[in-house]
Amino acid sequence: MPLAISAGWWTGWGIGLLFVLIVVALLLLMIRGAIRAGDKAESIVAAFNEAEGHTDGLWNVDTTNRTIVDITKSAKAAREYLESTAGQA
Repeated sequence: MPLAISAGWWTGWGIGLLFVLIVVALLLLMIRGAIRAGDKAESIVAAFNEAEGHTDGLWNVDTTNRTIVDITKSAKAAREYLESTAGQA
């Protein structure tokens, strides 16, 4: 009987050790995955920042369009004024 009890303890310790090793392996895989995700996120942010730098000129398109509209309106008003004054003179 003592041999059976002793074998039971060894079996229990073996199963416990196996369980702990599996948990440790899964945790290491999760940590490695999180590190990789962090690295990918950093490279994505760097790519977005680079793309933002390349598209800075697009932010001025609206201002340029408003300026063109203002110039066009002013030129039209000047032409109409000149046409009306030239016809009367």
